[in-house]
Amino acid sequence: MAVVISVANQKGGVGKTTLTLNLGHALASVGKRVLLVDIDPQFNLTFGLIGMEVLNYETNNVGTLMTRESEIDDAVVEISAGLHLLPSHLNLSVKEIEIINAYNRERRLEKALTPILPDYDYVLIDNPPSMGIFLVNSLTASDYVLIPLELSYFGVIGMQLMFNLMRMIREETNENLKLLGLVPNKFTRQTKVPTTRLKELKGAYPDAPILTTIPKAIALEKAQGQGVSIFEFENDGRAARAFMKLAGEVVNIVEG
Repeated sequence: MAVVISVANQKGGVGKTTLTLNLGHALASVGKRVLLVDIDPQFNLTFGLIGMEVLNYETNNVGTLMTRESEIDDAVVEISAGLHLLPSHLNLSVKEIEIINAYNRERRLEKALTPILPDYDYVLIDNPPSMGIFLVNSLTASDYVLIPLELSYFGVIGMQLMFNLMRMIREETNENLKLLGLVPNKFTRQTKVPTTRLKELKGAYPDAPILTTIPKAIALEKAQGQGVSIFEFENDGRAARAFMKLAGEVVNIVEG
């Protein structure tokens, strides 16, 4: 049965999509069966993996599954051996209105994923930078939350908003939701600010696991621009090594 992990942060630009894509590839490379779920109306993860083929999934995507207009077996896309995608689409924003007014709206994603959870080891959900119905659905369906953040002043302060939302979800829809960890992203040693913010983060949230730091790397930007993972672009670089280390930490925490 799959472990479901939401990659989430209400702040935009912190690297959620990059983390989801490359962590998924890293887990698949060590033999895990992985499903990536794109529940962001901006569909960056979907476009990064299948490009303009996103247009072919107008009637079979995460939104139509949540409105019960399609079946999940028709929507899952094979990316590579052991790595699949449940795509987003341009029409997801329209579906949001239907879902908000639907019965049992917080559990629509959970219900859609349940039939295929036995087929995977890990499900990674890429979330929008907002606290709307899609993020609520994602956290309700998840076992863990993985929070990427930039080590800036507002990035560190913004963690409290995520923790408040997680507490609300535990109280209302998913009492078993756990924090997998924080992932400092786009880290650089060229200035003292990130190191200072990392110390502040540890001081403010001493009980929050801080996982592998992902370096700021031009190779990551270039890989994303070409629609490939860091492993396909620069398999022996710092960023690739960091994501492999992160995958190992995730497996160790989840599987013991």
